[in-house]
Amino acid sequence: MQAVILARVSSKEQEDNNSIPAQTRRLLEYAAKTDLTVLETYQLVESSTKANRRKFNELITRIKESDSRVALVVDTIDRLQRDFRESVMLNELRLEGKIELHFVRENLVINQVSNSADILRWDMGVMFAKSYVTQLSDNVRRSFEQKLRNGEWLSKAPFGYVNVDTPDGKKWIEPESVNAQIVMNMYFWYSTSSYSMKEVRRKLIDEHSLKMPVSMVDRILKNPFYYGVMRVKDKDYPHKYTPILAKELFDKVQDVKVGFNKKAFKYAGLPYYYRGLMRCSDCGCSISPEKSKGYIYYHCTQYKGKHGAAYVREEELTDQLMMAFNAIKLSPTQYAQVSEVLMASHGDKVKYKTQHTAHLQAELTKHQQRLEKLYEAHLDGTIDNDFYMRKVAEYKSARDSAKARLDAIDMADDSFYAAIDSLINVAQRAPELLESSEMEYRRRLINLVLQNLTIKDKQLRWEYRKPFDILYRTAKTSNWLGLVDDSRTLRVCYS
Repeated sequence: MQAVILARVSSKEQEDNNSIPAQTRRLLEYAAKTDLTVLETYQLVESSTKANRRKFNELITRIKESDSRVALVVDTIDRLQRDFRESVMLNELRLEGKIELHFVRENLVINQVSNSADILRWDMGVMFAKSYVTQLSDNVRRSFEQKLRNGEWLSKAPFGYVNVDTPDGKKWIEPESVNAQIVMNMYFWYSTSSYSMKEVRRKLIDEHSLKMPVSMVDRILKNPFYYGVMRVKDKDYPHKYTPILAKELFDKVQDVKVGFNKKAFKYAGLPYYYRGLMRCSDCGCSISPEKSKGYIYYHCTQYKGKHGAAYVREEELTDQLMMAFNAIKLSPTQYAQVSEVLMASHGDKVKYKTQHTAHLQAELTKHQQRLEKLYEAHLDGTIDNDFYMRKVAEYKSARDSAKARLDAIDMADDSFYAAIDSLINVAQRAPELLESSEMEYRRRLINLVLQNLTIKDKQLRWEYRKPFDILYRTAKTSNWLGLVDDSRTLRVCYS
């Protein structure tokens, strides 16, 4: 009888252990002893539990195309299959007289005339093979779950971190200095509500020469790993690696994302830029959008009584808003004045940070030294265990408190620059941002800069929110220093 030899391993690691050559040698010896003529030898490196076993299917096709019955010779049942999926197909070929299965180690031959006892042995072998795989899978899952509960990440580190090997041979994850700073920058930019994810991507290209898809920006901005939590299948596990962010900043970014992801305002199924943002100056009713002859008009609902409210086209409102945003752009001279004030503020901040950081660092060192001395005293037996445990808890609490305050100073430092960057970015690019942004981002931009928008006789009126009111007065008077402490409310109208 003609025969096909099948030697299989599940992985590259098993292949490196010379398992396939050993199987092949045993099967060829068996074929020689049983007078089988070997047509072909298949050496497969693929899992038997995969839904699509490409190489195995090629082997079966070879047998189906044969003009005579073929003996398929394998070392053991689990080398052929670990699931009952293949049993139906193999059994049909057996009943048609196309195939004869030779399981060498089990000393079992399955052919067209096999009795029920032999068929049962085959089925039992498949069942045991499947049971082994299932048990192995359960063990792996339990091991993964235990690692997760221990705070250990199971795969490649997220962007901003790097996988490393510790001196004792263990796997570890630590922040990668450059990419960790990029992650912090992304969170600070987005938390200001001044940047959409597309804007964050643009800043990554401009400032870090890093081209990152918007989808990856989104994944980074919602990954809790950066503040100390691993999220696996919607379940959270605290991890033991160094966080890059404070949880407060992560939560703030999620709040901003929720705002950006809200559905655009719609009326009669159509979106409108300014719906719900303005009120009538005469009666206080809402300004409602309406589409007519291809144009969008805004007008008072006149809910409290008709008073001849005018209709204003959306393009006219956009032009008036552009006037509002252009009014807070600073000239080069004014920008220089602002920079001078910020530089002075920066110098004071650096001086304060240096002094306060030195004090906290000394406090941190003091508590760490106390812990080390306490440990030595405990080893020498000069203090009892209860006293040792109580003082350890006390010193660790004081040490962690000092460390948290040090981290807070760094966070405040970064927040300072993020706030300034956001303010200057909006002030200098507000008209461009208004004109090019998507609908929900434009609405958020308007709410960030302006408040109390009203319409009277087709004219839009508004008030600037702080600190943009200061920028407006700066742009009008060229006197930055004289306006820093001015807190008067401004009302401006388009004319």
